[in-house]
Order: sequence, then C-alpha cells, then structure tokens
Amino acid sequence: MISGAAFEKGKILHILLAEDDRNLGDVLKKEIEEENCSIDLVHDGVEAVLRFIDNPYDMVLLDVSMPRLDGISALMIMKKLNPRVAVIAFSGNANQEQIAEVLKKGAVKCLRKPFEIAELRGWIKETMVRAAEP
Repeated sequence: MISGAAFEKGKILHILLAEDDRNLGDVLKKEIEEENCSIDLVHDGVEAVLRFIDNPYDMVLLDVSMPRLDGISALMIMKKLNPRVAVIAFSGNANQEQIAEVLKKGAVKCLRKPFEIAELRGWIKETMVRAAEP
C-alpha cells in the first residue's frame, strides 16, 4: 500500500491521471487504485487542466505528449494554480532535453515509457513521503 507521513491511516490519495493512450490509462488506473488511491483519468491536456481547476488533487500523473495541450504546458498551468502539487510525468519519446525541461517546470520525476508499475508506485510513495517533510 502506498503511504507516507502526509496521510493519515486510511486516507485515500486523490490522483489525476492524464494519459492519451486509453488502454495504458485504464491499466494504470486499475493498478494504482489497488494502492488505496482514487484516480480521475483524462485523455488530453485540456481535460487535465479543467479537471485540475475543479478538484483538489494530492498528485498528478501526466503524460508529456498529449493532444490539444501537451503535458509540459499543462504542467506549467497546474503549477501556476497550485505550486505545491506533486507531479510525476512520463513519456515514450522524450529526449534528455525534454526530460530536463519537465523537471525544470516542476515535475518531481519524468519516467520513460515503458516503465514498470512497481517503479511508478515507488515514485508515488517517495513523492508523498517527501511532501510530508517540513
């Protein structure tokens, strides 16, 4: 189970997942929800920003390459709205320069697809533990 000092025992972690690949999005949602998380899944950057505006999320999982609004632009908007939100990005085709830009814009990590679910779970846990630190 994903846990961190930031969350009381039994508290559900509310995560926004933005992934344009519907099959991958469904798999990630199913796998992460097993970890005492509530996932809202959207399929493009515009949907992600609109959902983010309307809901308080503990974390955002964000694909870098999405239709209508790319992940880097969505990340910048989200960070402007809530600088403290934890964001983990991922991409199947990002080069080192793009990964560096994602991190510079405020993501805590940028994973390269394909990645193991266990790796993503580990980063979610580590990120939430760090968020709990003063």
